[in-house]
Amino acid sequence: MKKESGITLVALVIYLMIVSAILAALANLSSHVYKNINKLGTENLTSEEFNKFNVNFVKSVKENNTAKITSQNNNVSIEFGDGTIYNYISNEKSIYKNKIKIAKNINYFSAIVQNNNNKNVIQVKIGTGRNSTITNNDFGKTINYVLKYW
Repeated sequence: MKKESGITLVALVIYLMIVSAILAALANLSSHVYKNINKLGTENLTSEEFNKFNVNFVKSVKENNTAKITSQNNNVSIEFGDGTIYNYISNEKSIYKNKIKIAKNINYFSAIVQNNNNKNVIQVKIGTGRNSTITNNDFGKTINYVLKYW
């Protein structure tokens, strides 16, 4: 009896179908991952930029009991009693603290001073991401900061 070696045509077709299915699944997975990496890298700077601003701003709020806010052409300036100035430049989409950029890719920024129960409160609305309004941003927050009152 002769020993026959090799594969049959049916086995070859099955192997090719399995390899094709695996390659199709890998191609689909890699395109999905690549699409999401690009989206994260270029469009969505979410809470990181807010956190950069927040860390600096909280320190200034705790140290001051007065603040003056001016707004002109979508640019916002917040000047504290100790001379610290925060500027939002809308055409650069950046926030500066005393001329040093602390946050970028900020699409929306507004601030107002309110007096609640004899406490000065700064209400800040901030948004980052693809859209230019607080309601349509990928990341948006409205926070009330209570100035030092003692």
